[in-house]
Amino acid sequence: MADYYSILGLTKTATDIEIKTAFRRLAKVYHPDKNPNDPNAKHLFENILKAYNVLINPHTRRRYDNNISFSSSSTSNTSTTSQSKHRRNRGQKEWNTDEEDLKRREYYKQHYHHAKSKIATQAQPIKPPYSDYKYVLFATPIAVGLLMIIISLFNSEPKVETALEKNIATTVDTMAQVVALNNGDKPYNGFFGGIKTFDTPHVLQINNSSSYDAVVVVFDKKTNDYLQHAYLKNSYTIEFSKLPDTGVYWKCVLGKNWNPDKLFFNDKVSGGFDSIVQYQNWKTEPTLFSQVSEEELTLLYVLNDQLKNKQYISNDIDFFEK
Repeated sequence: MADYYSILGLTKTATDIEIKTAFRRLAKVYHPDKNPNDPNAKHLFENILKAYNVLINPHTRRRYDNNISFSSSSTSNTSTTSQSKHRRNRGQKEWNTDEEDLKRREYYKQHYHHAKSKIATQAQPIKPPYSDYKYVLFATPIAVGLLMIIISLFNSEPKVETALEKNIATTVDTMAQVVALNNGDKPYNGFFGGIKTFDTPHVLQINNSSSYDAVVVVFDKKTNDYLQHAYLKNSYTIEFSKLPDTGVYWKCVLGKNWNPDKLFFNDKVSGGFDSIVQYQNWKTEPTLFSQVSEEELTLLYVLNDQLKNKQYISNDIDFFEK
């Protein structure tokens, strides 16, 4: 039976969103229209489509998972039974006894048990008697030690936490909360301001296929106004919804190790990656929403430093310009 999870590059715990994202990603690469010179492209895409159709439907997915579990269990049971039978046949022996042999065994059995019980009786140790006086001598030091511990606990002065220690603890807790950003957080709300939405069904979905974390900022194509931004972890997906009919473009920064104290944009912005891999600006290639499509999928990856990609590679000044 084909492993549909492996075909889509997923695990058995994958969610519906992860299944859709994996299918869209593979369809962009392996669709027959994108591989006209590959004779195996059609067959490969049919397997991808079949895996998607089975896993995206709850009923067919449950039946598929049950079939996989039953197949694995049957194979394991058959193997175990065969091995057990082989071991039993290989080690089996036949014994033939006559009446004289049975009498001899019975005699030795009775003689062995009699001698064993006699030895056990003789070897049993005799416990020495203990007096109450010895118990008192043994327990007194323990009681005195416990009493001293209790007295020391009651007499110790409580530690008074100073104002400096409280401030340090609060600062550490605050930094820990800021550093541990989650997918979809908005670290630059203080700089860009609140989000802007429109009464439209348009959704821009960005899948981070790189091995780095990122911050993505979306702008209005017509007015260049800031719309929304979000923190995007590697191998995760985010969605920007209710976008304008006129279309949008986006900028991003990819890197590792978020540092809330690092300064950018001539020290006007606080917070960013310690290790920055690349800035990107896709203003020259905006996303235009058609009347039929209500959602656009974009893949985020590190651009190669080639002539055709240099127009998209940017810097921190360009990234923070509104």
